[in-house]
This record gives sequence, C-alpha cells and structure tokens, in this order.
Amino acid sequence: MKKESRFPKIIILAAAVGALFIIVTAFSTVKRDMLLKKRVNIMILGISATDYVNHAEVIKVVSFEPGTGFIDVVSIPRDTKIPVPHSVTWKKIEKANEIYARYKQDIKDADKVFEKFSAKLERFMDKRLDIDYYIQIDYKSFTEIVDSLGGLKIEVMRPLDYDDNAQQLHIHISSGINHFDGEEALKYVKYRNKITGDIGRLARQHKFIEKIIEKINSPSIIVRMPKIIKAIFRTLSTNLIVPDIMTFIDVARSIEMKNIRMQQLPGESEIRWGKSYWNVDREGMSDLLDVVNNSRYINMPEANIDRESSLTRPVVAEVWNASGKKGYARQMTDYLRKRNVDVVRFGNYGVYKRYTQIISRKGELKPAREVAKIIGCRNIKTELDSSRMVDINVVIGKDFKPLWTE
Repeated sequence: MKKESRFPKIIILAAAVGALFIIVTAFSTVKRDMLLKKRVNIMILGISATDYVNHAEVIKVVSFEPGTGFIDVVSIPRDTKIPVPHSVTWKKIEKANEIYARYKQDIKDADKVFEKFSAKLERFMDKRLDIDYYIQIDYKSFTEIVDSLGGLKIEVMRPLDYDDNAQQLHIHISSGINHFDGEEALKYVKYRNKITGDIGRLARQHKFIEKIIEKINSPSIIVRMPKIIKAIFRTLSTNLIVPDIMTFIDVARSIEMKNIRMQQLPGESEIRWGKSYWNVDREGMSDLLDVVNNSRYINMPEANIDRESSLTRPVVAEVWNASGKKGYARQMTDYLRKRNVDVVRFGNYGVYKRYTQIISRKGELKPAREVAKIIGCRNIKTELDSSRMVDINVVIGKDFKPLWTE
C-alpha cells in the first residue's frame, strides 16, 4: 500500500516541477535567444583557490546551437600562451590561468573579472566566439552539486593511481563500475597520466558529462530537484539569473550525447624561462572554430568538394558503410587511398545512418577537416577512442553521392 500511495505524490511533484520550469523560464533571456535560434556561449571556469590567489585550472567554452541542438565544448589549456603588453611583464606573454589570477587580484567584482578575461580570450581566438555568460565553480561547489545528484555511477576501464604529496592529492580509483560521490568524482575528472595525457582526461570528462545528462534525465531526479537547485545557487558564481539556469537544466534533459563534441585548442607544449606553456597552433585553432561556428549547417551538403587534391600528411582511417547501398565501403576506401588516406579497416557499419559523418578519434580536428573537404561532408564530430589506433572514422550515410562515378 505504501508503494501505491507514493506514485500519485511523484506524479503531482513532477507536474509541479514542470509547471515551475515553464513559469520561471518565461523570464529567461537565454530562452529568448534560443527561441530566436541564436548561438549561446558560456565560459566554465574551474577554480583552485588558495589563501593568496585564485587560479583557473579548467577553462572551457560551451557553445550551444539551438537550431541543431549541437553542443561544442572547447577546452582552453590553463597553460595557453597568450600575448600581453610589455607593461604587464617583460616576457610579453602570460599563461591563461595567470591572466585570470591577475584580474582576480586586481578586481574584486566577479562579473568585471569575467568581462576582462572573456574579452582577452575572445581577442586571442580572433573574435570567432562571443562569450556571453560564465559559470565559476570551485572544488567545493563541484562536490556539493554531484552529491545533490545522489552521486554518479561510472565504469572505469583501468585503475587510476596518482600521488602528489606536495599538493596532498591522492587518487586511487579501481577499475570496474564505481559509484562516485562528489569527492571521488572530482578526482576522476582531474586525473591525468603520462601516457594518454589530455586526450585521456578529455575522454573521462566526456563520460562524466554523459553520466550527468543521464542522471538529469532519470525519473528519480524529480525528488532531488530542490536539492540540486539549492546547491547550484548556494555555491556557483555566475552572471546567469535563476530563469537562465533553470532553462539550461531544462535543455539538458533533451540533449543527446551524439550531439556533443569535446575538443581542445590544438598545439604543443614548450618550455620557456623554465616554465611550461601551451603554444596554440593558430591554423588548427581556426579549423576548430570553423567546425564550431558551422554546426548550424550540420547535415547540409558541402558545396565545394576538392576531388583532385591529396592530403599533405597521411591520415589513418576506418571506413564504414551505413548507407544501405552495396559496395560503398570498398569504393570509398579505394578513393581515399589514392589521396593519402591510410584506410586500415572497412566494412558495413551494422546500422543505417541518414547522414554521412566523420568522427575524430583522437580529438584533433585537422585530419577530419581535410578528409571532409575531399568527400564533401560537413558533419564532423568527436568521439575520443585512442584504443582504435586511427585518426578518424568515415561513416557513409544515405545522403552520400558517390564521387567515383563522376
């Protein structure tokens, strides 16, 4: 009897929460922008606070395209080398997290810090992304929000072990399915080893986001919603107002993981004056921002196909036929091999796909962009999987027009 009497209460609560979202989000400027199909860009700052300074350990720009439901998460490494005036330092460069720390020390108002820091990053990215909003989260906020969700179940493929006595950071996570509370989840997303490096960490962060979305979409989230909202507004620093945040929570409930791409500003590490900097590849960054800004054209045919060119360097690929038409994988393989694409595996995909897509397996978009140009595809996505030992997957959909017959 107790179980039966509980269902009407849950239904009433769900209806009440739904009505609350509809009423409150009506006052959201973010929702208005989404209805107008305007791209929304949010900066996520993960802050490590000490007694003396606040460092931006995590800097991500989340770009949401309402027309397609596509989300790009662009990671800006904290060590990114950014030009600054000589009056700031004789080196004329600073790391991104050092710039944030300096603004934070000089300016007390969080919104003004964001305005200065976002303007700096926008200029660095050639004003290709207008960053409208920010969410600043520290370690305490992160753990409280994960705890308010009731923790997360995540499968770990290999044990994660790391000890840093200087920072009093000790990570020991066993393989298999783990139920993480806030503290353990923080260790999971922070972990970085020498072999997979940032690619491995990006893959874990991608899985973490996937589990957050799964949790938000679960029926049990209804009863936890008051705790979640309370944790968000008690711990986060942001220029978003209540209706805006509730709009994002509502949108998160309809997001599909296949529409999320996670990538990092391309580049390489360099040592200068005894410090490590991330030296951004400007051409690669331009390619990445092209992909982000063109997500509104997702699944539209490429007008200019370069049928004659070959790639400047070898790209390792898999080719899979999801078009329902016989022979496409073999024919695409022959076509690509003539253009310096090393196709190591090909065959049938096993499921039908309406649209052709190229999947970046290592997080580097340049190979995907080059292959996209020679086959006429704008649908590029990131699904990190270094175990496949390839740069990209080409998945041929029904929309594909055979190039080898023209």
